[in-house]
Amino acid sequence: MRCTVCGCDILPNRDSCQNCGTRIIEMTGLNQTQPSYSNSYDNSYNNGFNGNVMTAKKDMSMGKKVLILLLALVLGVAVGFGYWYYHNVSTHTIREEGFTIELPRSLEKTNTTDYAALSETGSVQANGKYANMDTDFQYMILDYSSSLAGTSADAITEEFFVSFMKSSFKQQFEDSFNEVYSGGNKLKITYHSSSGEDVYNYTMCKKSGSKFYWFVFGCKADEKDFYDPKFEKWASTIHIN
Repeated sequence: MRCTVCGCDILPNRDSCQNCGTRIIEMTGLNQTQPSYSNSYDNSYNNGFNGNVMTAKKDMSMGKKVLILLLALVLGVAVGFGYWYYHNVSTHTIREEGFTIELPRSLEKTNTTDYAALSETGSVQANGKYANMDTDFQYMILDYSSSLAGTSADAITEEFFVSFMKSSFKQQFEDSFNEVYSGGNKLKITYHSSSGEDVYNYTMCKKSGSKFYWFVFGCKADEKDFYDPKFEKWASTIHIN
């Protein structure tokens, strides 16, 4: 090391020039000639720090991606459940000729045989059907005003009409007919349908004047226990206008 004041070479391990006495820390321009001892350490420190920061950023980025995926999954499940609930659980009011009923939105109106057109006596005034892949609701309105001439409409009760329908079912389905319940204006039966399936029907009659409203809820026989409480609930919402 050379003294910047007198130009003398400074001996090793001295803190000042042995010739002029100037302290090394007071010599101007010495820092430009001094070797740098801190670069390696500083670089190592900075590299380690920067590496940690980058790792932390990557971890945060991965965490955000996982959070976004979880939120998307939750949103997808919520939307799917909402769609299922809207179509299979939530109900809406269906207004037909002479009555209203609350049914799940999944039950859509379908084409049925026009019994009114086929009725020779003209007693079948209207009919219709709502169905999905698992269950259905059908109705038929019969008007006996013309055939009850001279007879009081009160003579034919809902219970009498149900008994009449039960006899018709026994004759139609023969050995496959099975009565599950019969009481008041309700009749529950199972039978072997023409499509080859065992079917369960929850039926109910409501009377208004000379008109009889025949309501039928149906499903597969092996799903009877699941749907029967639902049929009870849906039937309770029927109102004759």
